[in-house]
Amino acid sequence: MSTEQTNGGSEFKKVLGLGSLIIFGLAYMAPTVVFNYYGPLSVASNGMYPTCFVITAIAMFFTAFSYANMSRVFQKSGSAYVYVQQSLNPHFGFAAGWVMLLDYLLLPMICVLCVAIYMETYFPAIPASVWVIAQVILLFIINAMGISMAAKVDTAIVAVQLILMAVFIVVGIITITKGGIDGTSNGLIDGTAFYNPDVFELRLVLYPAAILCVSFLGFDAVSTLSEEAKNPVKDIPKAIVLVCLGAGLVFTLIAYIAQVMWPVGYQNLQDPDSGIFELLARITMIPHMDVAFLVVDNIGSIACALSGQAAVVRIMYNMGRDNILPKKVFGYMSKKGVPFYNLIIVGTVGLVALFFTDNILGGVELVSFGAITGFILVNISVPFYFLKKKGERGGKAMLNYGVLPLIATAVCVYLWFNMAQTAKIIGIVWLVVGIIILAIKTKGFRTLPPEMDIE
Repeated sequence: MSTEQTNGGSEFKKVLGLGSLIIFGLAYMAPTVVFNYYGPLSVASNGMYPTCFVITAIAMFFTAFSYANMSRVFQKSGSAYVYVQQSLNPHFGFAAGWVMLLDYLLLPMICVLCVAIYMETYFPAIPASVWVIAQVILLFIINAMGISMAAKVDTAIVAVQLILMAVFIVVGIITITKGGIDGTSNGLIDGTAFYNPDVFELRLVLYPAAILCVSFLGFDAVSTLSEEAKNPVKDIPKAIVLVCLGAGLVFTLIAYIAQVMWPVGYQNLQDPDSGIFELLARITMIPHMDVAFLVVDNIGSIACALSGQAAVVRIMYNMGRDNILPKKVFGYMSKKGVPFYNLIIVGTVGLVALFFTDNILGGVELVSFGAITGFILVNISVPFYFLKKKGERGGKAMLNYGVLPLIATAVCVYLWFNMAQTAKIIGIVWLVVGIIILAIKTKGFRTLPPEMDIE
């Protein structure tokens, strides 16, 4: 690892073990996000919400293997930016880092937005805008205290979320065996939750699946912490795969239980944005589950935003350290090991939530372009690096470095074409801005961007 120091002081501190890395990844995903999307995406998919998670989980599972393979070789905090830069070329590396930077910048904003809308629902006297501003300030203070403090906060919050999810699973199963909500359940085994031939359309499950890719960014967030992991070669790949696999299974299970518990819910929701509250309020086995969810989910969303900000400031720092972005600002490190100026920028972006306080799905649609595009580039990087550049051969190498990454690439490309038009437009505009910056920095692409010092 490079020992170069910037204006403020020190390099990242190696303080994170495997457990902390997994917790960080889960916190970034905000496990209760499966509840947040229940209303709008259940309606969008005609009640086949679990299928959306199955499609997304398959794509992300293969992609997670690509990340795990690359993270064993490159222990740098730049994640996709580093992998693509070293496998394809520095220009593509910049493109990968730049497009994923868009999602990392916006995802904490979505978390802030969810909390603000839910709090306004229960406390209408306080506008959502006030909740947005309060959260932005709180997140800035915690992250400014350093990654160790953020990891401790995340651990406690994720534990509470997992308890709530376990309670929901148990209560949901019991409710289903008793006929479900309003007596509409068809029993624990209900294939229509995944495929209902009467209303099924492939595009209706692919559009939500493209949005849900962002829910799996936790494994990418783990890869940004390579320089702060105690044993990055061993622990980072394990954490990446475990976070992705665990999230895929749990998300799908909870989506299935929610659907089977109330099969006609997607047709009867009065307000899809807060649809989960309508579902929970109808569960009679445990009163006030909706209120319990409000508390836990809001705390979880704050944890997600906290982890998201920690990840994005490190990507920005890595690009600043290479002088691709202005080094004095983006490559600055405080004495506490925090890229302080980057944190200010990310906190400011969180205020974008003020423009979507009446439309959660509108905000969510913005954050799929960077994730899927970045995933495609990382998957392509694996065969280029291991098979072409390193000359790996043999059946195992062809499977791990050829077949699996190409499967992941194909699925991600398919999802890319099914994402929202708004996401494509904003993403392409963002990419054009990045290309302009790169063109200026490389004098019209005649020179290469600065190389990273990989040791």
